[in-house]
Amino acid sequence: MNQEKFNYFINRFKEESINIHYLGIKTKDDIFIHQFKKEATKSDCRSLSKTVLSLITGIIIDNSEVLNIDTKVWPTIENVTTLKNMDNLPYLEQLEIKHLMNHTIGFDQVLMMRQDIKDKNPFTLIDTIINTPIIYKPGEHYLYSNAGYYLLSVFLQEYYQEDLLQVSDQLFFKPLGIKDYTWEKYGNYLAGATRLWLKPEDLIKIGDELINKTLITQDWLDYLTTLSAVTLKVYYPENTIFNRYGYGNGLWLNDKGYYFGHGTGGQSLGVLEKEKAIVITMADQRNVRVLESIVNEIFETLLSKQIKE
Repeated sequence: MNQEKFNYFINRFKEESINIHYLGIKTKDDIFIHQFKKEATKSDCRSLSKTVLSLITGIIIDNSEVLNIDTKVWPTIENVTTLKNMDNLPYLEQLEIKHLMNHTIGFDQVLMMRQDIKDKNPFTLIDTIINTPIIYKPGEHYLYSNAGYYLLSVFLQEYYQEDLLQVSDQLFFKPLGIKDYTWEKYGNYLAGATRLWLKPEDLIKIGDELINKTLITQDWLDYLTTLSAVTLKVYYPENTIFNRYGYGNGLWLNDKGYYFGHGTGGQSLGVLEKEKAIVITMADQRNVRVLESIVNEIFETLLSKQIKE
């Protein structure tokens, strides 16, 4: 990647009239960041927040002698919620950290999306989740939503008995040199699945962590990139690299061994680990198909070969 090629991709986004805030590309030798808007502001990372919380969870587990992905969740959170739907109790008692991370709690309806909760009391959201009928045994049914990562936020804060934002700052953000960020709360707890605001250079630092693993372990990254569900409804095979073939545990996986974070509206955190390359987009684009096709083109360029068979 050189400045001329980077400028080409900047113009590709402009030609398509994409509502993009930032494009960032880092390789072994160079880093390029372009700001499309007049004001330099932090961007809402949307569901990239899930990837960040999954990394923080790995650090917390690594620092703990008792926590692991099979740790039961309910004993820690039952005292901060009011369970009225007692039919859920047998399922809640089986709920483990891993089910929160891979969207297999057992719901048959999507929960905690922004439009669904905009008029609700944020302090009662945990009660809403806990009392929504659980239809499947935890681990049996994948359904992507924001419920799992919000419950994960609740669990981690109650486990630590300390504000999770402070814990995250000490264990994750400060060591990476990320200072100017915002992570909003729903009630007493971090939104977890969303509402994290970052600068583009700081999102690139998180990509660097996925490559260099100074805070997380290789075992934890292997877990995050283990396929937990095939997601053909959001799989676009025409994108040879940037396609959501499946979900791991906080990261999306394509069908060729690459992984990335993905958020509504065009948030991208793509990592080509062997090539030590990172691609980020921060946007507010309703239809992201064209945006993602350009991101895919960037990946193909960085790989310096045609991937299509």
